[in-house]
Amino acid sequence: MNRLSAILFFCFCFISLLAQKKAPLINDFSVSLHEETVNKVLAAMGDISGTNDFEVLRVKGTYTWTVKNPKINIRPDSSFFSCDAVVKTGFFEYSSKVPGTVKINYDSDKNIIYIRITQAIFELYTVVFGKKIHIKDIHLEDRFKEPFAFEGPRTISTTMEFPMPDSTKKVINIKPTDCRMELKWKEICTACEIKAAEVPVNLSKTANAESGKAEDKPQIKK
Repeated sequence: MNRLSAILFFCFCFISLLAQKKAPLINDFSVSLHEETVNKVLAAMGDISGTNDFEVLRVKGTYTWTVKNPKINIRPDSSFFSCDAVVKTGFFEYSSKVPGTVKINYDSDKNIIYIRITQAIFELYTVVFGKKIHIKDIHLEDRFKEPFAFEGPRTISTTMEFPMPDSTKKVINIKPTDCRMELKWKEICTACEIKAAEVPVNLSKTANAESGKAEDKPQIKK
């Protein structure tokens, strides 16, 4: 093996070792936001539609469009939006399948999962004497300027009490610390590390109890 081959070999080994390094595994507990839940929120928004007058090539009329079956599809590789657009332009009616793109991210500082429809476009057109006439493009993402925001798992915490042999109790507080989001098939999974720590004895309660006893002392009348 000559010198150049040796250098290339060691470079290859070094790159392979770097590729094998992964982020620390976080698996104390996880919370899933299912695709069905997201689409229930989307359906609760009600009808999404629009209407206006148009004039192209001396052809005048009114167009109306309505979105049917809107759905956000969550996938590990690329999530997407889909719906049907039912359109009426003058006396001409048709429906179109509308594909769209979706961006999903988790803001750890705010503990918010954001789901944003970034693009969903369909064409408005009419037909005159058998000829298709373009009117305009409808950008549905403009109807969803604000992303869907779901609270993350970092607000989940619990306190557990354990009786001790000396008749005292230890109180342990458990709360999430570091959380990471992963997209799976039809669900958003947020896995978290937890921190468990003993809650110190609240001395103020003892002090308040003692002060309360002092107030209950009978007064001496002069």
